[in-house]
Amino acid sequence: LKQLKQTILQEAIEGKLTEKWRVKNPDIGTAKELLEQIKTEKEKLIKEKKIRPSKPLSPINEDEIPFDIPPSWEWCRLGDIANGFQYGTSTKSKINGRVPVLRMGNIQNGRVLLEELVYTDNESEIEKYSIEYNDLLFNRTNSRELVGKTAIYSFQEKAIYAGYLIKYSMILSNSHYINYVMNSPFHYQWCAKVRSDAIGQSNINATKLQSYIVPLPPLEEQKEIVATIEKLFTLCNELESEINQNKTTVDNLMVTVLKESFEN
Repeated sequence: LKQLKQTILQEAIEGKLTEKWRVKNPDIGTAKELLEQIKTEKEKLIKEKKIRPSKPLSPINEDEIPFDIPPSWEWCRLGDIANGFQYGTSTKSKINGRVPVLRMGNIQNGRVLLEELVYTDNESEIEKYSIEYNDLLFNRTNSRELVGKTAIYSFQEKAIYAGYLIKYSMILSNSHYINYVMNSPFHYQWCAKVRSDAIGQSNINATKLQSYIVPLPPLEEQKEIVATIEKLFTLCNELESEINQNKTTVDNLMVTVLKESFEN
C-alpha cells in the first residue's frame, strides 16, 4: 500500500492521473500563463513590502528535467513560485507554554501532527517564526533517509517552528499540490542527489531548496490532481483498515483502488 501511494503520487505529478480530465477541460489555461501571474503578484507584494525580494534563480537546464510533462505544464524553480524560505528558532523550548514549537518529529507522511509538542512564551520569537495555515515545512537536517521530508500546516492554531525546519509559502499555487510533489518518489530522488552528508546526519539548505524544480500544472488542474489523489488515498486507507481487521472484502477493495488508478 505504501508503494501504491508512491506510484499514485508519481503518476499525478507526471500528469498521467488527469489525462482524461485535460481532454474534457481544454480551456483551463496554461502553466506559462500562471507563471506570469505569479511573477506579477510577487512584484506587487515586494512593492508593498509584504515579502522580501530574492536573488534571481538560474534557468533550468535540459539535464535537470527527470521526466516528460504535458504541453500545458511548465518546469519552474520552487523559489519562483514561493516565498519565505526561513529557518526556524534555535532557542530551547519548554515543556509548557503558550504557543507550540513544531519540530522535525511533528512532520509525518506529508502532514504536521500536533503531538509530543514543546512550547514557547517568547513574544519576539512568536512574531518572527509564526506559521500560517497552508504554509509548508521542509526538514533541512535529519538522517539520510528522512532529510527533506515535507509537510503542510493545516491548522488555524498559532504555532512556530524549530531551526531544523524551513518554512515557505506558495504564491497563487495550490499548497496541497506542492506538498504532494514534495512527498513523491521524484522528490526523494532529488534529496538523495543534493544532500550534504556528514557523520550521523544530512543537510539540504535553503539555497538548494529554492532551486528545486517543480512540474507545474495550470491552477485548476492542480486542484483536480489534489482531489484525485485524496480520493485514491481514501480508498487505500480503507483497504489498509480492512487488512488490519482481516475482513473478506480486502480483494474487492484492492480491485477498486487499482481500477480507479488505471481509469484515471
